[in-house]
Amino acid sequence: MGDVGRRRRSWALAMLGAGVLLGAGTAAAQGTTYVQLILDASGSMYAKLSDGKTRIFTAKNVLNDFISRLPDNPALNVGLRIYGANTTAASPESCTDSKLVLPMKGLARKALLDTVTATKPSGATPIAYSLQQAALDFPQDSSRKLIVLVTDGQESCRGDLKAVLDAFKKRGIEVDLRIIGIDLDANAQRSFQGVGTFENARSSGELASALGRAVGTVAQPSAALAPVVVTLTSGGTPLPSGPQVSFTSALGGAATVLTSAGGQYTGSVLPGTYSATVASATSGTQNFGGLSVAPGAPNRFSFEVGSVGAVKLTYTPAQPIAGATIKVDFSGAPAGARNWIGVAQKSDPDEAYLDWGYVSGSAGSIQLNVPEGQTVPEDQSVYEVRYHLANPDGSSRVIGRSEPFTPKRIEASLKAASEVTAGSTFPVTWTGPNNQRDYVTIVPKGAAEGAYLDYKYTQSGNPLTLTAPTAEGDYELRYASDNSGRTLASLPIHLKLGTYSLQAPASALGGSDLQVKWTGPGNNGDYVTVVKKGAAVGTYTTYFYTRDGNPGKLKLPTEPGEYELRYSTEAGSPNPTLASVPLTITAPSGNSAYSLQAPATATAGAEISVKWTGPNNSGDYVTVVKAGAPVGTYTAYFYTRDANPGKLKLPFEAGNYELRYSTEGQSPNPTLASVPLKITLASYSMTAPRQAKVGSTVPIRWSGPNNPGDYITVVKKGAAVGTYTSYVYTRDGNPGQLRMPDEPGEYELRYSTEAASPNPTLYSLPITVTK
Repeated sequence: MGDVGRRRRSWALAMLGAGVLLGAGTAAAQGTTYVQLILDASGSMYAKLSDGKTRIFTAKNVLNDFISRLPDNPALNVGLRIYGANTTAASPESCTDSKLVLPMKGLARKALLDTVTATKPSGATPIAYSLQQAALDFPQDSSRKLIVLVTDGQESCRGDLKAVLDAFKKRGIEVDLRIIGIDLDANAQRSFQGVGTFENARSSGELASALGRAVGTVAQPSAALAPVVVTLTSGGTPLPSGPQVSFTSALGGAATVLTSAGGQYTGSVLPGTYSATVASATSGTQNFGGLSVAPGAPNRFSFEVGSVGAVKLTYTPAQPIAGATIKVDFSGAPAGARNWIGVAQKSDPDEAYLDWGYVSGSAGSIQLNVPEGQTVPEDQSVYEVRYHLANPDGSSRVIGRSEPFTPKRIEASLKAASEVTAGSTFPVTWTGPNNQRDYVTIVPKGAAEGAYLDYKYTQSGNPLTLTAPTAEGDYELRYASDNSGRTLASLPIHLKLGTYSLQAPASALGGSDLQVKWTGPGNNGDYVTVVKKGAAVGTYTTYFYTRDGNPGKLKLPTEPGEYELRYSTEAGSPNPTLASVPLTITAPSGNSAYSLQAPATATAGAEISVKWTGPNNSGDYVTVVKAGAPVGTYTAYFYTRDANPGKLKLPFEAGNYELRYSTEGQSPNPTLASVPLKITLASYSMTAPRQAKVGSTVPIRWSGPNNPGDYITVVKKGAAVGTYTSYVYTRDGNPGQLRMPDEPGEYELRYSTEAASPNPTLYSLPITVTK
């Protein structure tokens, strides 16, 4: 029996690599090789193949078997990227859910196997994004580079597969791209035409062959038999003889029976992934899954076959709904072990599972998702929950099973208008299981499974409100689920073009506020903007949302030229233009549109009046800056809407400055008019006694600009700038009457101002305060 099994396995591997596989020595001779495996973990991978096995179970078996057989070649570097495993299909992050989980550094066989095994499908199918990211994973050298992508669907995130290899070309990387489809329909197959080398597989055997052909061009999986050594224990005591031990490939075929001698069970099998069966007349049959047999040195395993109390598993609700979540309670488990519980088809081998999670302790609970199967009422697949006891050698053993159940399937349906206006919002009424991650979306007719545009989760309400795309044409409403990525119900819908128009003057002054009247649905996210004539679709500058009023007010750019007013919406990417009209923006002629009138010179810190001429638009302002300061610079300012003339507080530093009429709403804020201003130092002085009694009031004579906020104070000698105690404003009279401190000592009289921070000292005199 063992020889027959080995012959069949050898024949299968020979067929797998016939004519294309290179030996390990050949790969080494060609230099360093980098291989990146990309695994589809989108929700649709839970769907079944014709043999009843799920796509994800088949893909994992084939990948793990292949990884187990790869040679230990120092020139071979294998990495793993997974997409769709971290978000749901309808998540905003689903189209960037692609992660290099293991870099291409040598052959980390165990890490690769563990990662593939632990992967749980969930999200969308961002193939183009994954390949673009993969371009950044490879070194820029002359090594051989290969990408093998295993997917069960076409691009669902509107990525451009035809142009995806440009990312590699831009980095100067030559890469061999192999795409292996799992049971793809004709439409999905067509989407990969002209993108690398494509094969479609409909079974585990076809998938294994395709994978072998893809990777075989750079690395040949080992075809030499590998020794296997198994030790059996019962209650921790070695069990030298009695049971029969056999190994069966995860890909099928006859079993290989090991030979019992000297307390060990030995044999030779081809490298790959296996399950082991231990059968005896006394303890019955026990299965151990997840065994990886690698090339080379003996592969050692130890199985505890002693009696283990069965773990009790129960679930609620009593009749689970397909695609819903169940609570699984367990008790009687081996305490302290990091084991796991999974849900699988009752007919699946023990090592199979759909959803799963780690558990510890002798009792507890876990939440698991019930498979949706083929999502049709006639699918009567039977499932069960299994408790897996993890072994140190990486294998597992089922020591508890729940009562079997057939998920209740609730039919889904959709009801909506057969035709709506493109870009509008419309209601959709639904029936269905209303599971936690069920949603309704709108997509182009014939879009890939898992695709979506606007969507709402069913738990948000009934009916739901969706926003239609802005392009006319035939579309579909779909009731779908993040748990599987599959469509449970669909309904055709046609989108007709709406009526859009804009009314505004044909020309306007740069920087002015323009009123624009619009016609359109006024949907949430609709807006009107102004852009350069011929600007790319989606471009915008200043804008107003249509929901804010009709007509709306638009701040125009200050640069003259030919422009467009556009009615656009945020409902598409790039934001489409739904209506447009031309607009000529003119420059002011002479000083008639914008001008400033102010003194040519002024003293530092003074407050001056500035008369202005301009459109007085919202955001227009006058400021003072250093001569030649960059456009957009400002210091003290006043808005033109506040007064004419306006008041402007000048800096305290002397020099050449400019007064500028500017406006907000553009970056940098443009200068629309300017006049020069020379700031000179002001003259400050004080006259006061050199000594004064504590608590007395002293007259202080001063000279200075007497600007608003100027004051005289008394502080400790050497106090920080801006410090003050008792004070008198200069506006209150000359001389000012200042009360002295109550503590004797050396002090300073300071002429300061509130116009700057910290309040600067403009003049000072010493004074001694005595008792």
